[in-house]
Amino acid sequence: MTLPLNPVTRGDLRSRLASPKVLWVLRLYVAALGVLAVFSLPPEGGRVPAFAETELAQLFLLFQLGWVAYLTSALAAGEIGVEGEKGVLDLAVTSFSSQTIASGKLWTAVLSAGGLVLLSVPLVILVTPALAAAPGVLRALAVMVPLAAPLAVVAAWLPAAVPSDVLRTVVHWSIFLALFAATRWLPEPWILVNPMRIVAAAYGGAPAAWPLALGPYLAAAALGWILIDRAVRAWRRESRL
Repeated sequence: MTLPLNPVTRGDLRSRLASPKVLWVLRLYVAALGVLAVFSLPPEGGRVPAFAETELAQLFLLFQLGWVAYLTSALAAGEIGVEGEKGVLDLAVTSFSSQTIASGKLWTAVLSAGGLVLLSVPLVILVTPALAAAPGVLRALAVMVPLAAPLAVVAAWLPAAVPSDVLRTVVHWSIFLALFAATRWLPEPWILVNPMRIVAAAYGGAPAAWPLALGPYLAAAALGWILIDRAVRAWRRESRL
């Protein structure tokens, strides 16, 4: 018995799993995390103080968040090209409905982000300071998916909205930097929507209201879905004229 999977998502995942380029990207991702994990380990001659171990684990998680968010969105935007993967406009010529295409790109983003998070679990276990910190680490890992996936859904729409590869890369990086950098200058309590603040809050468990900061990201995912749906509808309308 097989679980039903959106056909667009199935095609995207098949292309990515068969791509040598994606394999090298995953190797680079694991290697970068591995280097940081090695430097996060206590030295041979003694133990790092508990607070320092906690700080290093949090630093590792924040570094990982940046990688997960970038790779997921770069794959969706075509900045990291995948042989055989179809973009939004390529799918517009198929018989799939616009809702199926939009939902497929959403699920591709979610599963890609989740896969990157799962791939890092052995290294995360290595840098987790103590068993007592495990719940916080699990929360931080889980929250990376709803933080990265909305950016990837919007990025999947970009090829349909911005034909130029160079301009599309500029727009993608502008959105990425605005999300990670510009939100750091927001006043309290809005600064909590910064993705690094959310991961840190999930890891530490405070402030207690941190899950509310995920609201704008869920809204962004819905917006990305709507933009893809409308882009497919508009292209099909124009092609019939």
